[in-house]
Amino acid sequence: MIILGINISHHTSICIYEDGKIKKLYNEERFNLEKNWAPNGKNCEILQSINKKINFKPNFVCYASASGASTSDREYKTIKQIQKQLNHPPYFFDNSKHHLYHALTCFYFSKYNEAAAIVVDGGGAVSKRFSPYQEMQSIYTVNKKSIVCHFKHNSNRMYQFPEFCNEETIKNYANNYLNVYSQKAIGGRAFVEGCEKIGMKGTDAGKLMGLSSYANSKEKYNLNYDHVKIANDIQIQTFNETCDLIEIAKTKSKNILLSGGYFLNCSNNFKYVKKYPDLNFFVDPIPNDAGTCIGACVYYDNYK
Repeated sequence: MIILGINISHHTSICIYEDGKIKKLYNEERFNLEKNWAPNGKNCEILQSINKKINFKPNFVCYASASGASTSDREYKTIKQIQKQLNHPPYFFDNSKHHLYHALTCFYFSKYNEAAAIVVDGGGAVSKRFSPYQEMQSIYTVNKKSIVCHFKHNSNRMYQFPEFCNEETIKNYANNYLNVYSQKAIGGRAFVEGCEKIGMKGTDAGKLMGLSSYANSKEKYNLNYDHVKIANDIQIQTFNETCDLIEIAKTKSKNILLSGGYFLNCSNNFKYVKKYPDLNFFVDPIPNDAGTCIGACVYYDNYK
């Protein structure tokens, strides 16, 4: 059985998944040469990666997304266009599983039999459509047969709409497992907002991570050190936040998976390994959203 996984958010990607194994993985920006490209639902759009690499009709298609509070209509328009491009194979789409797909992608590559997965990024799925809260941190336990969410921290990404920020909203979007809601910028979102604070694009969060390394340099460079301090403060904040998550995860397993765009942060990743020598860490080799097309296939093939 050939499953085609397609991530339709930023870092748009496709993977060919056959009989439980990844055969090919393509990032759309490598074809259209537009960094961080994402479809926007326009009728004229087609995926060049599909045009150039997919010359067959898959048995099934699994779609992944990073669903914001108002993106569902755009996502369904995009799916409609891609389905037409693929000659309408059967498909599966659930935009509530963004962090879960990150966790399963990492588990697939890890080769562990069981693990606790920590997912941290700049914002994943919302609990309900038009909710201002997005998942920012999640903890799952995963094995070959099941995946269970034990913790989720949802932050009010839509900080520009303060009328949504009230106790009634929090109450309305509460779930049954350990859900935490806040208006604090955490994880990858802290770097995004840090970028916006100093006049950079939110998509340059990785550059702000890199800038933090200059805070402890003995040499001086032609840099704005006020910006360096902001970057380093966020680096310290998110390190401590993730250590709190590790403290929870290690009660579930000694095998710790790290996934989500935040874990492109190699400097902090090394510090976690150094601080917790008794744990077995595995960092997702494709921790950003480009990897979620794999997680969608793994979920459909093994857990649905």
